[in-house]
Amino acid sequence: MSGANDFDFLLGSWNIRNRRRTNPYSPNQDGVWEEFAASHTGAKYLEGKVIIEQYEGTFPSGEKRLGLTIRTFDQQKQQWSIRWLDNRNPPDFRPLVGKFEDGVGLFSQVIETPDGQPLHVRFTWDEITANTARWQQAFSFDGGLHWETNWVMEFTRVR
Repeated sequence: MSGANDFDFLLGSWNIRNRRRTNPYSPNQDGVWEEFAASHTGAKYLEGKVIIEQYEGTFPSGEKRLGLTIRTFDQQKQQWSIRWLDNRNPPDFRPLVGKFEDGVGLFSQVIETPDGQPLHVRFTWDEITANTARWQQAFSFDGGLHWETNWVMEFTRVR
């Protein structure tokens, strides 16, 4: 059962190894994968009901990526809402919604591609230990039948 402490593993400071596809909106294409480092810090607020995380990385092009994640837990529904804001995109407060089961967190939403087509987005949290975790983003262009992973972050706790 999912709970308000599911994301406690992300509290504190982390180093991240990122692998991302540079053209995630092109289905069924291999695309170009790039790797870069980033940092992450997370803290609880509002008596533990909200987790806010800051992300900072630099793409291989030299462009800086700053991000903020706001995670809120709905005790009644036993599910999380995740909102991601960054310095590259207009603010979007529509959440990905989901929960943890058997140590794996699955969160999803449906948005539109830049050309107006429906796009299913999925975040997966897995391989969680006291000092490591993995996050993956995948897109589906066919209503969730097939998924294409386009970003993987491997977290390592800063000692």
